[in-house]
Amino acid sequence: MRQSSIASTREEVVAENGVVAGGHDLIAQTGVKIMQQGGNAVDGGVAAAFVAQLAEPGMCGVGGNGIICVHAADRGETTVFDDTTVPPAAATPDMFELLPGQGGFYGWENVRDDANIIGHKSVAIPGTVAGLCAVLERYGTMEIQDVLAPAIELAENGVEVDTRTTITIARAMKHFDRFPLLGKLYLVDGLPPAPGTFWAPGDKLRYPELADTYRAIAADGADAFYKGRIAGAIVDEITRGGGILTYDDLANYESDTRELQEEHFGEYRGLRYTPGDSNFLTQTLNILENFDLASFGPDSPTYRHLMLETMRRAWVNYFAFPREPGLLSKDYAAEVASRIRLDKVEHDPQPVSPAPYQESESPPQNQESTKSVGGHDTTTLAAADRAGNVFNMLTSLGNAFGSYVAIPGTGIVMNDHMCNFDPVPGRPLSLGPSRRPPRGAHVPIFFRDGKPFLAVDAPGARRSMSGVVHALIHYIDFDMDIQSAMEAPRVWAEALYEESFLESRIPEDVQRTLSEMGHHVVSMDAAASGGFGRPTGVSIDENGKLHAGADPLYGTGVAGF
Repeated sequence: MRQSSIASTREEVVAENGVVAGGHDLIAQTGVKIMQQGGNAVDGGVAAAFVAQLAEPGMCGVGGNGIICVHAADRGETTVFDDTTVPPAAATPDMFELLPGQGGFYGWENVRDDANIIGHKSVAIPGTVAGLCAVLERYGTMEIQDVLAPAIELAENGVEVDTRTTITIARAMKHFDRFPLLGKLYLVDGLPPAPGTFWAPGDKLRYPELADTYRAIAADGADAFYKGRIAGAIVDEITRGGGILTYDDLANYESDTRELQEEHFGEYRGLRYTPGDSNFLTQTLNILENFDLASFGPDSPTYRHLMLETMRRAWVNYFAFPREPGLLSKDYAAEVASRIRLDKVEHDPQPVSPAPYQESESPPQNQESTKSVGGHDTTTLAAADRAGNVFNMLTSLGNAFGSYVAIPGTGIVMNDHMCNFDPVPGRPLSLGPSRRPPRGAHVPIFFRDGKPFLAVDAPGARRSMSGVVHALIHYIDFDMDIQSAMEAPRVWAEALYEESFLESRIPEDVQRTLSEMGHHVVSMDAAASGGFGRPTGVSIDENGKLHAGADPLYGTGVAGF
């Protein structure tokens, strides 16, 4: 195994039977516990996902959205359960009042009162419960009551908060006067819960109402959430606050389940893979395939420069042509790669039209759908078992605590995923009834000799792509173990910024060389900035042993048995 000169701080988990990597120790431990009880990777992944709302409050929850990619070994099937943003049927392109100037979400025009980000109008149809129930029904081996048991127990007994949770809640407090129910869920005696110290244990957050919601789902599956009492409570609160989500929006919702066929898979360095649902990931890997990355080495200025130039161009092309299938053509990527100089930055690169490559072989895309699910506050988890089943999930409320809207009597916090649409009418990403944002959620699974061997993901909105791409390159091109691949330093660039962002762990001589090549270098501490993604991943080696790794940033967890 080749390593970066910057050593990892966590040992790789290696196991015989099952592994889980996620955003918190409780998430990973729950998934492994379920597999120890006889479940497969899907059972473990679903159990872990329901615990994630308790262990990482504000990052995800049953009021959110997500995407799951599963490989079922016994059936030889790879399936995407897409529960990313679906707007309510009443959504219209002009539903948000615009204000002068830009600087709103994703750099779009400002919206009065940030109504597309905060409050009842920002709520899209929540898909997480539908996706988890659908994947469990199709590929799980355990009953939903048993899979949900750990989450119900934790919700009742409480989860001790860590520093990250305390900070997340403290940052959200400025909104609690407007959304007092959220404060009742997450404050202790009117203050943010305190983490433990050497002298005393930390505060615990208990979720008795959410435990009842979980019990209802355990008894009646997704119908308990999308129909009946819980659905009625959701609609009553959204309507009270002036939102547009209706009972029919919930009752008619189903997970968009797509069994992937051969034409949906890509290839990188001779390895077959599914990007999950990410046009950007496919475009980026296609460009990088034109360079001998292994010869550069993981610590070289040339490698860092190439990653920055590739990401910047990929984003420029993605935003210019978000729905064009030619973006995924290998020939198109070769043209983009030919414009990259390895010794110098090209400032303000112009988009390259994919029109000449539209007839090239590329995976078919849904033309109504091309931006990554989730906001800056998201979580991911991956699981694998000895049979070769793999579960890879990204799930989010959007921004921290989503819309800040909590549903009385349920413990549910609702998403703010209407922010994923351009608030200006008439643009490619503008709102429309039943129109989804462009596909972009990355939950890749890679295959070797027909068998899955690698699944990686990362939260962090668009910056999450830095985590995903780097982890894949570190593992595949630089032959790192899964933990080193997750943890090695990363860089990030995109269309909206002239700066080239580098993790501060990257040596000063490399940063200096990049500056001399023309980069506007900004060195950032990854933990303080929240940038560069936070990858988690699992792998299966050629001997069948299972491996798990996760960047320890913000207290991720890995476990195996």
